[in-house]
Amino acid sequence: MTGLDRLTAKLRAMPERCRAAGERAALECAEAVRAEAAGLAPVETGRLRNSLSASAQPGGAAVTAECEYASAVELGTRSMAARPFLYPAAQAQVGVFAALAADYARAAMGG
Repeated sequence: MTGLDRLTAKLRAMPERCRAAGERAALECAEAVRAEAAGLAPVETGRLRNSLSASAQPGGAAVTAECEYASAVELGTRSMAARPFLYPAAQAQVGVFAALAADYARAAMGG
């Protein structure tokens, strides 16, 4: 019976371990997005670049640009062409997240 008890405990722990693995992967990818976006952001004063941050969120992570003109730079305005820095950085991580989350989940499960 001790083998069955261990297996049951391991199975019960799976959802939490997989959630934690996904959140870890999300934060790591968000940090990579932040770093890449900082490199892509146009620099006049450095304020936009310095306003970028990555943070853990319930069930994932977020990258934010706190500078008030970040969206105008990213999306453009009637008088200024768009100079995307966040979207291209995020697109670079799309394929990375799934593989990283799977690796972390496997490791969390002992395999």
